[in-house]
Order: sequence, then C-alpha cells, then structure tokens
Amino acid sequence: MLGKAVNLTSAFVVALAWANWINPEIYGNYQYILSLTAIISVFSLPELETAVVQAVARNLEGSFMRGFKTQLKWGILASLASLTAAGYYYWLKDNVLLALCFLVVAAFLPLFNASLIYASFLSGKKLFNFQVKYDSLTQVAAASIMILTLFSVKHFLSNAPNFIVLLLIIFIYYLSRTLLRLFFLIKTKRKFNPNSQEEAETVSYGKHLTLTGFIGTLSEYLDKILLFHYLGAIELAVYSFAVLVPKQIRVVIDHIAVLSLPKLSIRSREELKKTFIKKIYYLTALISVLVIFYIIIAPWVYKILFPKYLTAIPYSQLYALSVIPVSFSMISEIFKAKMVIKEIYQIRIIGPLVKIGLSVVLIPLYGIWGAILSALFARTFNVFLYLFLFRKV
Repeated sequence: MLGKAVNLTSAFVVALAWANWINPEIYGNYQYILSLTAIISVFSLPELETAVVQAVARNLEGSFMRGFKTQLKWGILASLASLTAAGYYYWLKDNVLLALCFLVVAAFLPLFNASLIYASFLSGKKLFNFQVKYDSLTQVAAASIMILTLFSVKHFLSNAPNFIVLLLIIFIYYLSRTLLRLFFLIKTKRKFNPNSQEEAETVSYGKHLTLTGFIGTLSEYLDKILLFHYLGAIELAVYSFAVLVPKQIRVVIDHIAVLSLPKLSIRSREELKKTFIKKIYYLTALISVLVIFYIIIAPWVYKILFPKYLTAIPYSQLYALSVIPVSFSMISEIFKAKMVIKEIYQIRIIGPLVKIGLSVVLIPLYGIWGAILSALFARTFNVFLYLFLFRKV
C-alpha cells in the first residue's frame, strides 16, 4: 500500500501537469495511442507474468528468465502490429502524426513489455519490500522525466506544431520507462540469482491466460478507442480526466489481487471458500465509503486542480459508482492460483463480451455517458458472474 501511495501520488502530479500545461487535443491523442498500444501489446503475452508468479512461488525460478526471453520474442509481433497501425494511419487516413507515433511505439514495445517481468519474480518470492522499492523508484523517475518534458513543452515549445510535441512526449515516455524497467530487471537477476528450475507448463499457461485475457484487454480500452473515433481527441481528454481519480481506487484493488496470488497458490480450495468471500465483502464496504466521499468532494477537486476539465465532474461522479463492484474481481485470482482453466475462460470471455457489447451500443448513442454506463452495468453483471462460478469450484 505504501508503494501504491507513491505510484498514485506520482500519477496524480503528472495529471496536474497535463491538465494545466498541455492542451486537451494533444492529451486526447496521447491517451488514444496508449490505449491502442495496450491492445496491441497482447502479442507480447502479458499474462505470462501471472504464470511466472505462480511458478516462482513454488521455487521454480528458472521460469523468470524463460518468461523474459519468451515475451521478448513474441514482442516482435507487437512491433509488427504497431507498424501496421502506422501504415494504416499514413496511407489510408493521411494522418502523419499518428503514423510517426506508432513507429516510435514499434521500436520500444518488445523490451518495454518484456523487461517488466522482474516484478513477477519479486512477487512470486514475496519480496515485496524490493518490489515496492523498484516499482516506486521507476514511477517517481518516470513521472519526474515526464513532468520535466511537459514543463519544457509549456515554456519552450508552446508555439511548436502539435505533431512535434506529441511525438516528443511519446518518445520520452517509452524511452524512459523501457530503460528503467531494463535496469531493475538486470538488478533483480544479479541480486537474487534465480535457480534454473522451470515449470514446463509456464509458457503454455501464460498463453492460455493471454488468450482468455485478450477480450478483457479489448473491453478495458475499447471505450477510449470508440470515443476517439466518434467524438475526437478533446472529448477523449475530458473522459480520461473524468475516470482518472476513480480508476486509482481500482489500481489499488488490482494491486491487492496481485499480492494475494502467491498466498492463494498454496492454500486449499476448501479453506479459501470459507474465508475469502467474507474478506471481499469487507473490502467492498470500505470501497463504498471511499466512493461516496469522492462523489461529495469531486466538484472541489476539479475546480482547484483541473479547472480546464470542469465538464468532467458529473461524468466522474457517476463513473465512481462503477468502482464498488470491482473488489469481486479478486475471485479470479483464486482461479489463476489453482489453474482452473474453464472458469478462467468463462470470466475472461463472458464479462468482457458484455462490456464490449454495451460499449459498442451505448457510446455511439450517448457518447461519454454511454461509456460510463457501459462500465457501470458491466461491472455489476460481473459480480453475479464471479459469485456463480466461485460456488461451482
């Protein structure tokens, strides 16, 4: 939680810089590029990191470097996908700005994604002190570099064309984070000297998780893709700031889930059934209190901190309600820990498909309101889906 506090603070300060120094159109394009890149990154087998946590927790530490090499190799496909996007925007859409940005993304993607796997090793070994230290240093350093970049844009490049500014920001974003991740990957390997024992099923399991997780990744970022397509960069910027603070609460929940995976891996199903749901109800109650508090103070938060985005206030208040059901998603960590493939497939396909269907229907009709309603309805549906599947296991 200390680590997440550092990360949230860093993200918040960067958001302040974006909100006050950079025009919304550039920020909207930036959000679109990161969203489409997140979808493209599925080719890098991102869920292999979860499989590595599960293997390392059982002292099969060789899966760590094998996972890195596998992600690096598959990352070439992600780069090819980014190059395809660049070609699409250059030749079919005549958009040189996005084409150049996706060329930059293609250059960094394999190493950018693969080098983060050091965190999976630290999590699997329950070395949370080192995991927090490395992650916090990465976030603070990356945030500082980005703030310095945005400050330079504001004061020295205020008259530069938008494509120059956005290209510079994208290049520095990926360069700084890639180098920081690579540094801590090397440091982790040298410091802890993992053994060579591997689990033969780790890569296969990571592919299964990635395959089932693709629809979830698509549903996570499709709202921004559709908003950019139907409404443009400025409206996407408004939406991005509307969900900014509520999403940080979800980040904390996701982090708790990741930390729980090693412990869940060594507990029996019977024991988990007796204790886990009760803990989720307690967590949901706590989140509800935080959400209500946020809804009350949201107008003051935006007036003081994000004065350019006051139109985002009502969107943000409604979106905050969609965070309450997210705690039930921790049930999926039990399925990962026990390698229950059938239930993992159901959770990762049915719920996201509902979200995708709602987004495709509601966003063209209602714009930003449609994106928020799709999240609220889909997450409420997921609560019943998680509970139903949990009782079957």
